[in-house]
Amino acid sequence: MRHVDWLVPSLLARGAGTLMFGQPGVGKSLHALHLAACLCLGRAFLGFGSVDAPLRVLFLDFESGWQWNAEPIRAIFKGMGHPSIPEEFLYYSPFTEECHPLEEPAGTLVALEDLGPILEETVRSHRVDVVIADSLGQMMIGDTNSGQDVAIALRSALNPARAAEAAVLVLDHAAKAAIGGAGVPTPVGSQQKRAWARVTVAVESEEMDGRRCTRWSIDKSNAAHFDPFLTHMQFVHGSDGQLAAVHVHSVGSAGPRSPRKGAVRERVERTVLEHLANGPARRQELGRGSTFDQVMDELLKNGLIEQIGRGQYRLRRLLYHAVHLLRQVGAQHEANALAHSINVDS
Repeated sequence: MRHVDWLVPSLLARGAGTLMFGQPGVGKSLHALHLAACLCLGRAFLGFGSVDAPLRVLFLDFESGWQWNAEPIRAIFKGMGHPSIPEEFLYYSPFTEECHPLEEPAGTLVALEDLGPILEETVRSHRVDVVIADSLGQMMIGDTNSGQDVAIALRSALNPARAAEAAVLVLDHAAKAAIGGAGVPTPVGSQQKRAWARVTVAVESEEMDGRRCTRWSIDKSNAAHFDPFLTHMQFVHGSDGQLAAVHVHSVGSAGPRSPRKGAVRERVERTVLEHLANGPARRQELGRGSTFDQVMDELLKNGLIEQIGRGQYRLRRLLYHAVHLLRQVGAQHEANALAHSINVDS
């Protein structure tokens, strides 16, 4: 059995791939930059432990460019007490001229599928220990919704860096959780990406004591799992309004994930039910869009509304609506009692 050289125990290993995924705005990029800073400075990442010496990290920014990320990158290092970006941190984006340390004209776009040999040469010549790719979609020629195209892109672009003994971390967007589910994210093209990665980690937004936190949990691992935990980011601004420092703190263990629907879906559902409480309505009067279609399917499936004609709907019973509202406000005992009386599944 091959020895695993963990750079961050249970998370990041030489020659292996790690996938970190979550919805937009959850803080994937900033957390990845904090991880990069920890590795460059030889410090522990959120209690995971660290290597004994600073590592060289190559951050591939396929989302934006240096003009957008220079400030948060500097702020991440300043938040760790380091006044400047160390030479161990290497940055590259095809969308900007100001790349550190690689020299390449802006607008020279190499398709992700063709990036492998260039990346392998960069890893070897610059002695890169960790490659972080944020993210892949904009650089792919293939269809990002095609599992086969995703698999080809991952293997052709990033496996050469793994072969050069670099650890590779890919940041990716999460697919929307199934309506009515527990809100558990999954990576887009999940089967192929899970097969490519040794470890896949889900990151989600979560409220704790009035603070917005980030929940970390293992989605899949070929190694020892870690228990879900929470982190919190603190942003410090200078007198000029510019971002001066970013501090990332470990808040502690995360409890069980609370089943919940997305805020947008809840709002659409509430709008539909409130509208139908005033009487039957046609579908086009109630709303439109993919989220609305999913909400309507769920309400029909759960028996809260019924179709009474072509494109026309009404509340199935006001009592069904009452059960639903009781559950929404957490009055589970009362909801179950009422549900039992009208034969609604509790």
